[in-house]
Amino acid sequence: MPQLEWRKQLELNYPPLDDEHKAFLAVVNKARKAVEDADFTVVDMIFEACYDYARNHFSHEESIMERISFPDLPAHMKSHRMFIKHISEMRQLYMVAPSDKEKLDIATKMANFLQVWLLGHILSRDKIIKPYLVRLRNMPPKMNY
Repeated sequence: MPQLEWRKQLELNYPPLDDEHKAFLAVVNKARKAVEDADFTVVDMIFEACYDYARNHFSHEESIMERISFPDLPAHMKSHRMFIKHISEMRQLYMVAPSDKEKLDIATKMANFLQVWLLGHILSRDKIIKPYLVRLRNMPPKMNY
């Protein structure tokens, strides 16, 4: 499987989110390589990385959308929950798979899902946020009291 590369069309021009997206693109590439190598130890780590990404990036992105009054926040949050649900279901199947062949089949589906989801999510859901992100430039820094 060829590795994915970051492209300009994926950029939101907001470095904190772009950097998180780039980091997850690297995870997607590791998933693809793990499947190619049938490396189940790395596949296990990929599932954990998906949960970390969901926990950290999704909450960060959603807090930004809340701060800039993004009107489609509920639908965006729903797409994040669907990602978590899908990854959880795949992990469950992976953990109980009775053979390495079945584990590899599930890992392949997971790697394909991650690629399609990440590119699709950024290009469809996240790109909608881009014009709203300019609001952050005009806002005072967030204060944590």
